[in-house]
Amino acid sequence: MHRFFVSPDNIAGQVAILDESESRHALTVLRLKPGDEMILFDGEGKSYQAFFKGTQGKRVLAALGKTLADELSPNVNIHLVQGLPKGEKMELIVQKAVEIGIHSIYPLQCSRSVAQLKKGMVEKKLQRWESIAREACKQSGRNRFLNITPVFSLAELFTLMKNHPGIVLYEKEQKKGYKEILHTLIPDCYKKDLFLLVGPEGGWDEGEIQELVTRGIYTASLGSRVLRTETAGLVASALALYEAGDLGMP
Repeated sequence: MHRFFVSPDNIAGQVAILDESESRHALTVLRLKPGDEMILFDGEGKSYQAFFKGTQGKRVLAALGKTLADELSPNVNIHLVQGLPKGEKMELIVQKAVEIGIHSIYPLQCSRSVAQLKKGMVEKKLQRWESIAREACKQSGRNRFLNITPVFSLAELFTLMKNHPGIVLYEKEQKKGYKEILHTLIPDCYKKDLFLLVGPEGGWDEGEIQELVTRGIYTASLGSRVLRTETAGLVASALALYEAGDLGMP
């Protein structure tokens, strides 16, 4: 069944109004007709059975049916701190983060980031990532939006993290494996927050690692194989959710 996003502000009683983008998709791409059934989700965890009622100008009016089951929050909120990658890699990361169940993405400008976004580009990139996240929600059946912050610096990260635990994936870590650190942290992260930090293509600068460790963030290795930046965070996030009991059969 076709899924559409509707802002909570556009729901009044038993009637919902889709925005122009969603309406255009419903009318011109899918060619829905009055009476056709659909599912609406509000980006905050709720979804509704709905029926195409008609149009108001260029916007679709939908009559709400029953409220469907609320989306359950994961057993641990994964916040992926992603060293800013080049090209369109962040788009892939955002899309897959939605599918996996990651709570938030924090794009980080690192000293070795190949990509250096200028001020005028940051807002456009953020809008693009948010659009991809919304489409991924529609495809994957997720009702709660992925939170994507503006690009920020390492100094700003510590303010955002507060005292929440964090793991930085570091290819030069020889002693501590990621599995070992997860076993230590996950029990205390139940229904709480865990930050996972991934460097850009150029890796972490030694000074960045030292600062992270000084702040109490664990360093861990994902194993002998070197993963690309767009792969490492997604693998680590999926493993953390599995460890917390969120992936696989109950």
